[in-house]
Amino acid sequence: MDVDEWDIRYRQAREGHYTRLWSALPAQLVQDTVAPWTPGRALDLATGDGRNAIWLAARSWSVTGLDFSAEAIAQAGEHARAAGVDVDWLVADATTWQPPERFDLVTVMYLHLPEVQFRSLLARALGWLAPGGHLLVLGHDRANIAAGGPGPGNPDILYTPELLSSIVGPERVVRCETVSRDLATDPESPADIRGAALDTILVATA
Repeated sequence: MDVDEWDIRYRQAREGHYTRLWSALPAQLVQDTVAPWTPGRALDLATGDGRNAIWLAARSWSVTGLDFSAEAIAQAGEHARAAGVDVDWLVADATTWQPPERFDLVTVMYLHLPEVQFRSLLARALGWLAPGGHLLVLGHDRANIAAGGPGPGNPDILYTPELLSSIVGPERVVRCETVSRDLATDPESPADIRGAALDTILVATA
């Protein structure tokens, strides 16, 4: 989907029954993974309407949230104000943007791109980490299609542990595996109410 299509999708979600496209909280796995880490500077790439960035900011992280959809960023700003947190919101394309500083945490959540673009993005994101920093990636696993979970149906843009590990290099990998997510208790979207989804998680170090 291009930026205009995403703008429309976010706008329609705001005007619809659930009023937002994604759940208000990050995936439970994200919360559990990040909770033990000391807060610092964080970058949430393709932040969407800001659920991950806002959660981090509420836990004393200094957060930059970036998305190429102006409508998504506008909604993220509204959600942040409602939550009483400050986030540096940017409208920019994650595949071409260059940061002015390094980060203690870079998150890439459910960003699905053609493999060449995705490899380039993750390699660049790894280079944006400060010493001791973490790269946290979570997205739909390729096996999610056969499992019948919600998400993209194009296997060429989905993740596998082997793909993510090969991009960052096995020597940097802290965790990289396929995980199951219960949609009833850990939905990606407000419309997710039952079943399970298969995701790939990557935690890598600088």
